[in-house]
Amino acid sequence: MTVLYEKLQGPDGALKAISNLDKDIELALETYGPPPDRSLPATFQTLARSIVGQQISGAAATSVWNRMKEAEVSTEQVISKLEPDDMMPLGLSRRKAEYIIGIAKEITTGELDLKSFPQMSGESVQQRLVKIRGVGAWTADNYRLFALADLDAWPVADIALQEGMKILKSLDMRPDVKTMETMGEPWRPFRGVGALILWHIYGSHKRKATIADI
Repeated sequence: MTVLYEKLQGPDGALKAISNLDKDIELALETYGPPPDRSLPATFQTLARSIVGQQISGAAATSVWNRMKEAEVSTEQVISKLEPDDMMPLGLSRRKAEYIIGIAKEITTGELDLKSFPQMSGESVQQRLVKIRGVGAWTADNYRLFALADLDAWPVADIALQEGMKILKSLDMRPDVKTMETMGEPWRPFRGVGALILWHIYGSHKRKATIADI
């Protein structure tokens, strides 16, 4: 059982706590059930995989990542010694290759210590991650939530998250980033839990729409 799952479940868990803050959340959990455990390891690979997935489909990102693993080009020790031209044949753009190599070098030189993150505040982790070339707020928020089980991480720019909020609150339009920030305030310090629930809602609706089209 992962740390994230443990924090979510039980009578004193975060799912119960956020239900007490928002009756729409309580109803959504009754309707859709609890969100799945989306925990990821707090490692270089998780950060690198997030870079691979930027601006491409999930299937395409998985294909590239699998090629990297098959070529044994997926650890910081190996990648830190490479040049972008070495990685581009695996399906990466030059810029993404540069980003991933840069992260690998920061870790292998000791400039970036991922093992220190669990002892840091969420805001401090966010500030450190976004200093890394290629890591924006969305990637940092997701790393905090999935890898560090930071239950207040709130990746408001995520389109699926915005669509989930539209469904949850029966809105006419998908809320923008500023609106999402405002709407998430009552959920503190469980905004990350809210994010997991919104993704779950959106995914459930998307699956139903796909089945209806068959």
